[in-house]
Amino acid sequence: MSNIVTLHGDKRWKAVIEYRTDEGPMSVEHYFEEISDLHPVIEHGPDWNFLIRCTITLNRSDNGEEQNSVEKALREERTR
Repeated sequence: MSNIVTLHGDKRWKAVIEYRTDEGPMSVEHYFEEISDLHPVIEHGPDWNFLIRCTITLNRSDNGEEQNSVEKALREERTR
Protein backbone atom coordinates (compact mmCIF):
# COMPACT_ATOMS: atom_id res chain seq x y z
CA MET A 1 0.00 0.00 0.00
CA SER A 2 2.90 2.36 -0.58
CA ASN A 3 0.86 4.39 -3.08
CA ILE A 4 -1.48 5.63 -0.33
CA VAL A 5 -0.59 9.00 1.16
CA THR A 6 -2.45 9.73 4.37
CA LEU A 7 -3.17 12.91 6.30
CA HIS A 8 -3.09 11.43 9.79
CA GLY A 9 -0.04 9.23 10.11
CA ASP A 10 -0.79 5.75 8.90
CA LYS A 11 -4.56 5.92 9.26
CA ARG A 12 -6.04 4.60 6.04
CA TRP A 13 -9.68 5.68 6.35
CA LYS A 14 -11.56 8.86 7.18
CA ALA A 15 -15.17 8.90 8.38
CA VAL A 16 -17.22 12.07 8.59
CA ILE A 17 -20.18 11.36 10.85
CA GLU A 18 -23.04 13.83 10.96
CA TYR A 19 -25.38 13.89 13.96
CA ARG A 20 -28.62 15.76 14.59
CA THR A 21 -28.42 18.12 17.61
CA ASP A 22 -30.67 20.78 19.12
CA GLU A 23 -28.36 23.40 17.55
CA GLY A 24 -28.50 21.75 14.11
CA PRO A 25 -26.33 19.17 12.36
CA MET A 26 -22.88 18.47 13.87
CA SER A 27 -20.08 16.78 11.89
CA VAL A 28 -17.27 14.82 13.53
CA GLU A 29 -14.20 13.46 11.69
CA HIS A 30 -12.57 10.18 12.70
CA TYR A 31 -9.43 8.58 11.26
CA PHE A 32 -8.76 4.85 11.55
CA GLU A 33 -6.78 2.03 9.98
CA GLU A 34 -9.32 -0.77 9.58
CA ILE A 35 -12.99 -0.47 8.62
CA SER A 36 -13.84 -2.63 11.64
CA ASP A 37 -12.47 0.19 13.85
CA LEU A 38 -15.48 2.30 12.88
CA HIS A 39 -17.95 0.13 14.79
CA PRO A 40 -16.79 1.15 18.30
CA VAL A 41 -16.54 4.79 17.21
CA ILE A 42 -20.22 4.83 16.29
CA GLU A 43 -21.31 2.72 19.28
CA HIS A 44 -19.43 4.87 21.81
CA GLY A 45 -19.90 8.26 20.14
CA PRO A 46 -22.98 10.43 20.41
CA ASP A 47 -26.23 8.46 20.45
CA TRP A 48 -26.36 6.65 17.10
CA ASN A 49 -30.13 7.26 16.99
CA PHE A 50 -29.24 10.86 16.07
CA LEU A 51 -26.89 9.83 13.25
CA ILE A 52 -27.80 11.51 9.97
CA ARG A 53 -25.07 10.05 7.77
CA CYS A 54 -21.60 8.55 7.83
CA THR A 55 -19.33 9.12 4.85
CA ILE A 56 -16.24 6.92 4.64
CA THR A 57 -13.40 7.76 2.27
CA LEU A 58 -9.87 6.60 1.68
CA ASN A 59 -7.68 9.05 3.60
CA ARG A 60 -5.56 10.56 0.82
CA SER A 61 -4.02 13.99 0.61
CA ASP A 62 -5.62 14.44 -2.82
CA ASN A 63 -8.99 12.98 -1.76
CA GLY A 64 -8.47 10.26 -4.38
CA GLU A 65 -8.45 12.72 -7.28
CA GLU A 66 -5.06 11.61 -8.59
CA GLN A 67 -5.92 7.95 -8.21
CA ASN A 68 -9.14 8.29 -10.18
CA SER A 69 -8.21 11.06 -12.61
CA VAL A 70 -8.63 10.90 -16.35
CA GLU A 71 -5.09 12.26 -16.70
CA LYS A 72 -3.68 9.32 -14.75
CA ALA A 73 -5.63 6.86 -16.91
CA LEU A 74 -4.26 8.48 -20.06
CA ARG A 75 -0.68 8.36 -18.72
CA GLU A 76 -1.04 4.68 -17.89
CA GLU A 77 -2.51 3.96 -21.31
CA ARG A 78 0.45 5.68 -23.02
CA THR A 79 2.97 3.58 -21.07
CA ARG A 80 1.47 0.26 -22.19
